[in-house]
Amino acid sequence: MPLFKWKKSREKFSDLDLKNRLGICVGIIFFSILSALSLYVSYIGISQNLFFDDESYYISESGILVPAILLSPFPLLMLLSGVQKVCNYKNEKTFFFMIRIMVFAIPICFFLMVVSSFYVEASLKNHGYTYCSWYKFSPTRSPDVWLKNSELCLKVHHYVVLDVEEWFEWHNEQGIEPQLDELKAFISKKNKEQGR
Repeated sequence: MPLFKWKKSREKFSDLDLKNRLGICVGIIFFSILSALSLYVSYIGISQNLFFDDESYYISESGILVPAILLSPFPLLMLLSGVQKVCNYKNEKTFFFMIRIMVFAIPICFFLMVVSSFYVEASLKNHGYTYCSWYKFSPTRSPDVWLKNSELCLKVHHYVVLDVEEWFEWHNEQGIEPQLDELKAFISKKNKEQGR
């Protein structure tokens, strides 16, 4: 396996020109951040969508985040490749190994995005949640919104969606069941603040 067989390179990092050394260092920083972000998104996707708290009154679901862990090898192996270059080792095998892994990981990831979306939706329905389209900020990009109490799904304009989301999240954090009258009053107040 190319990860465990590191061979010294004839070309030393210190022999590279400043532009290439700087590019490698920036690449290491970039792929470090991308690796951490990839793992964090995977954690959020799994913890909030597969193992959600069924005591929540409001869930913002995005099932496509669940299989994001399959994309983690790309930034991790690119990071390793940069470290190998800095430490004067050959990194070509690691790079080609990353390409081979990603050729399989990307199609599997897209397939699992579809499967996990259906699974998460079925799981939410089984736990008594109802889909509410009014609380989506954008019909194509924002996560789906699920409510424990379907009466709380009120028609709102897009300019108060984020406020309503924060209102529900506050109720989830406090463990207080949201009341319909409170929600109507909150939406009315926000509409007045917006001048509508």
